Amino acid sequence: MTTADQPRQTEHAGTPLQPSIIDEANQPGVDPCDVACDAMPGYLVGDLSAPETGWLHEHTAECTYCRTMLGSYEEVNSALDATSRPATAAKPSRSVAESLGLREARYGFLDTLVGPVLVAASDQGLCEVGYLGHRPRDEVLMEIETRGLYPVESQAAVRPATDQLSEYFAGERHDFDLPIDYGDISPFTRRVLDATVSVPFGHLLTYGDIARRIGQPGASRAVGNARGRNPLPVVVPCHRVVRSDGSMGWYTGGTGIKRRLLAIEGVHFDKTRQLALDVN
Repeated sequence: MTTADQPRQTEHAGTPLQPSIIDEANQPGVDPCDVACDAMPGYLVGDLSAPETGWLHEHTAECTYCRTMLGSYEEVNSALDATSRPATAAKPSRSVAESLGLREARYGFLDTLVGPVLVAASDQGLCEVGYLGHRPRDEVLMEIETRGLYPVESQAAVRPATDQLSEYFAGERHDFDLPIDYGDISPFTRRVLDATVSVPFGHLLTYGDIARRIGQPGASRAVGNARGRNPLPVVVPCHRVVRSDGSMGWYTGGTGIKRRLLAIEGVHFDKTRQLALDVN
């Protein structure tokens, strides 16, 4: 047996000989489990000799209690090692959205003259402007999830959008400078919404005008249905699209909100039915 393989019988300066844990475990009246548990911290930091380590492995292989205790020590040791590593060396954990195979949508809130609004944005752009005056928050969040997004509350993340919306409601902004993320919508609905984005501040177009813009002049009714699936009212200004007979038509959140949005833009719908022609 080499020196490295011998049990701990060495003597340090000023200290008595220390028996090995193998000798301790073999003493009459000594419970080997007590010896094993006492030795586990030393095992984790490498203080045990090779024979002692072998004995501990043999004992824990046969003893369920000690095997469980050693597993607990090892879990704690791993956790301490993780917290002691430099931040740059730590591997970032997966988000809930990533674990579910979804993209994250961070959301916050804005009080407006048409009531509270939920605003959400993904890494690709603004993905939701939801009126909360007539819908519960959870319903809006569930709708976000149907578009393949996982909502996470973060007011700071939507600050650029809420700032621009606040400026619009104050009459200080006519156009929005925000990237848009429609999420999982049909190609037809996307074409309708893309055409609606280009309707200028203070102008009105009809459903037929939008249908002609997307190259489907007979699809006025389908255009109206697609507008109803607009996840970004105000920013995608479907309130500027009306019926060909000059009436306002249906609007997400109610015609009262539509009337107020048009009033911000100088269009008082109760006083005029003038419709803008196709504006390039």
